[in-house]
Amino acid sequence: MKHISKTNLVIAGFALISFAYYIQLTVGELGRTQFDDAYMVTRYAKHWLNGDGFSWNAVDGPAYGITSPAYLIVITAVLGLVGCPDAMALTITSFVAGLLSVLTLVLLGFLIQKNCWSKKSWIPLLVVPSFLFVPPFRAHSLTGMETTLSLLSNAILACTMVIATRQRSTQVLWVCLLAGFFSFATRPDNGLYALFLPPLFFIATDRQLWRYAIRYAVLFAAIIASSLLMNYFVFNDFLPLPFFAKAKGFYQGYLGATSWNPMKEMLIFGSAALPCLLVIVSKVSKQSLAPVLAIIVVGIASFAYYATVIQIMGFYARYYYPSMAFVVFAAFIAVFGSVESMPIKSSGNAVGLRLLAGLLVLLSILSSGIKNTAIQLWEKHAITAPTVIQSFTQYRKPQAVQLPRLGWWDIFSKICDLLEQVPRGIVFAASEYGFIGTCFPDLTIIDLVGLHDRVIAHHGFSAAYVFSRKPDLIWFPHPDYTGAVAQILDDPTFRRSYAYYPGAYEFGIALRKDSEHYAALKVATEREFARIYPGLTMSNYLAEPIAAFEKK
Repeated sequence: MKHISKTNLVIAGFALISFAYYIQLTVGELGRTQFDDAYMVTRYAKHWLNGDGFSWNAVDGPAYGITSPAYLIVITAVLGLVGCPDAMALTITSFVAGLLSVLTLVLLGFLIQKNCWSKKSWIPLLVVPSFLFVPPFRAHSLTGMETTLSLLSNAILACTMVIATRQRSTQVLWVCLLAGFFSFATRPDNGLYALFLPPLFFIATDRQLWRYAIRYAVLFAAIIASSLLMNYFVFNDFLPLPFFAKAKGFYQGYLGATSWNPMKEMLIFGSAALPCLLVIVSKVSKQSLAPVLAIIVVGIASFAYYATVIQIMGFYARYYYPSMAFVVFAAFIAVFGSVESMPIKSSGNAVGLRLLAGLLVLLSILSSGIKNTAIQLWEKHAITAPTVIQSFTQYRKPQAVQLPRLGWWDIFSKICDLLEQVPRGIVFAASEYGFIGTCFPDLTIIDLVGLHDRVIAHHGFSAAYVFSRKPDLIWFPHPDYTGAVAQILDDPTFRRSYAYYPGAYEFGIALRKDSEHYAALKVATEREFARIYPGLTMSNYLAEPIAAFEKK
């Protein structure tokens, strides 16, 4: 132990205590996720395990509705091998992936140091507390989403890039290509990192590696092209359906557009990355500047792409957070990238520029005034102001008093209670269906927002298409989807064939009157209605169309 410095021992002790404290705080939260989107993955997994392929509805065949094929495969394996409840399978996977990503980033810090292992600094262990004590990491580790697996895949890619620049062999290049494909398969938007960052980093590290860089770029492009062709062969789609559904302007009259402000999420990301950003500003040298800039350039391109996406359910900078791996990568390069080079003495002007840059980083991320101004400016100039689309058909119900509001997660459990009572074989339509979908994998669910439905994803919402599927029970879309709600209410089939109860189960429900299941469905719905709204009668909330006006 004589060769281990006191500083390294202190760092190791701090990291170990941080790790133990984090485990103690979070392990009890496993299996409790209320992140509705996460449960979409387990529905697909159950269908595959049941022999129906990766499908949303078994009757519709395979669908490319899950953005992360790698995460879907992992969850399918966990459910198939362990057989634990859905929430536990999801949270254990995201939790373990989060811890592995932190350990991989620690390894990355040691790999970047060029001296022998016995002489390496243990500073990389500070990644442990800097991640575990920041709220976004804990949140993403417990949602059950693929965010932490994406972080892990990016960390692995960074490690293979460092190894490839040192060994420069064909075998290591293929390992790097495999890591890049893993990153891409975890989230397709990682493709910008996986395709461009390794070759740029190779050249920035050593210009003589330009042939190596070209080989990587050509081979990776070929791998991606093969992957896209395979997607089309299996799913009849090159890209995930959410790629189309979450593009700006897809949802007509979507009021949630301003709720998912990319500037707000970038600032949350910036807060989490602040220690690394300050390290980069204060430590980057002439020797390490080129590889750091390579990372920054690709990061800017990735963030620019995210600005074109409606980041629904993008809590805690979920879309941006996997990029933390590359921010840490850049910080390590700034600190250790020139350990074998002669130190450069900073001039007074250089020190002043560093201080100014550091001050700007601090102000932009920590100043509430600057942050609020940036968020407001983005909302005003970068987000198209949503327009409320109202139906031309007016409805009237006997009881004017609005139904009591239900809690957000409570709605899902109450809808599940209703679906337990209705006849098997009904067709259900909704926009909020993750938890419901995994609770009832055999239930045919018409996806009103197009994340899993090819017709809506490629052609936009169509009430005529929805009614062609003859849903027996409609749980109306979230009120933010004003265009979809208006189309449904104005459709002649809806006015003629559905009993509509606005406000029931928060968003409103409708029962198809000419359904073979209508009688049993109505009895079950009235019974559940009386249970969740004590003292109220469902028939008093039946709305009838009273006028329909032609569009001018």
